[in-house]
Amino acid sequence: MSVGLAGVDDIVEQPLAEYLWSDLRARRTALSLWPEDLAPLLGLNLTRYRSYETGGRDRPGPGLVNELIAMEAFVAGETDRLIEGAPAAGTVVLHAVVDQPTFNVGYPQACTRRHQNRYPVSLQYVAVGRAVAELSRRGRDVEVYRGERHFDLTAGRLAVGLGKNETARLLGLNEKSYYAAERGSKPPREATLGELQDLDEFIVDTANRLEISVEDGVSVIWIHSDQAEFEKAYPEARVQRSDTRYPARMLWVAAGRQAGALEAAGRSVRIAVID
Repeated sequence: MSVGLAGVDDIVEQPLAEYLWSDLRARRTALSLWPEDLAPLLGLNLTRYRSYETGGRDRPGPGLVNELIAMEAFVAGETDRLIEGAPAAGTVVLHAVVDQPTFNVGYPQACTRRHQNRYPVSLQYVAVGRAVAELSRRGRDVEVYRGERHFDLTAGRLAVGLGKNETARLLGLNEKSYYAAERGSKPPREATLGELQDLDEFIVDTANRLEISVEDGVSVIWIHSDQAEFEKAYPEARVQRSDTRYPARMLWVAAGRQAGALEAAGRSVRIAVID
């Protein structure tokens, strides 16, 4: 079945005002993409992309950022579709796309605007993870499968922008054990899923509380990038079981999601770092 990109065609192109390196980083992080993933999608070599994102080169043009805005719109639209398709009662079972070729067939329009490079299937996994978190907030029981294997952990991790090793360390788990759990041969532990849900709750709550200023009609979302400043501003941002502090990257995820919501409402958005 072919699935359209809900909301993508309605994106308002951003005005030709300068973007910051932080615009790229926040939107990329919210989509759980790494520079190595994103650079070829945008038709850039990795060194050049990194120079944009670290501020070592000219600021990124609107074309680059608009590609990420379109990816966020795809994820948001897919998330909404999954939520709206959930049954009214009982356990909700969501299915992640099995692999990249299957994704390409089911989502033929999921590609970059300039180079027509296919979106990675991981974007659909991010959408599944976000849908799980939102349905859980609504009190629903949710299970996720990729083929016949459990996919709850992977979808939840990708939704909050974490890598495998980082997730294991954050949750105080043995890395080999965590990798085995993500392979999905048996249901994941409820405690681990609960910690990932707590992370998503923090991201959603923080996104709604981020400082936003309006300058010349542009909404500017302000965030901390320094870990120490992040911990000072958000003392509650820690894993309950391990007492490990959340990484400041959770702010970048929150800012990226909030930017997507504002842009979907037709607002021009920039993301800036508090010095």
